[in-house]
Amino acid sequence: MAPVATDADLADLVRMRAHWSTGEPAEPDAAFAADVARWWGSEAGRRVAWVARRPTGEAAGMANAAIFERMPRPGVPTARWAYVANVWVEPADRRRGVGGLLMDAVVAWAREAGMERIVLNPSEISLPLYRRAGFRPADDLMRLDLRA
Repeated sequence: MAPVATDADLADLVRMRAHWSTGEPAEPDAAFAADVARWWGSEAGRRVAWVARRPTGEAAGMANAAIFERMPRPGVPTARWAYVANVWVEPADRRRGVGGLLMDAVVAWAREAGMERIVLNPSEISLPLYRRAGFRPADDLMRLDLRA
């Protein structure tokens, strides 16, 4: 199972996010690394991340989940849920079970943390991965895009 990421995994998260964003497996520039480090620090306690590793120790993929807690209501138990984002696998490791390993870790963590549900916004290509993990379509959400 992919372990929960710590500060020690930040360089790998930065590198994978840059690779995902640019399509190029190059070392990210210092400004981008600083932006991710700032984000990582500001999200502490509200987000959990995972890094899947090859047997050699190199990072093979990542995922993260934002934690949402419902505003309390009288007589209603509190509830928390996770929004999964940024599930990404290095191209050389795709179709080898890394995505499934990441999702197994996310689901196990959410169950252990007592989450009520996990939600995500899949890309078309990721639908089979999420279906295998037990996710189903949800059409009870709406959205308003504020920027194009």
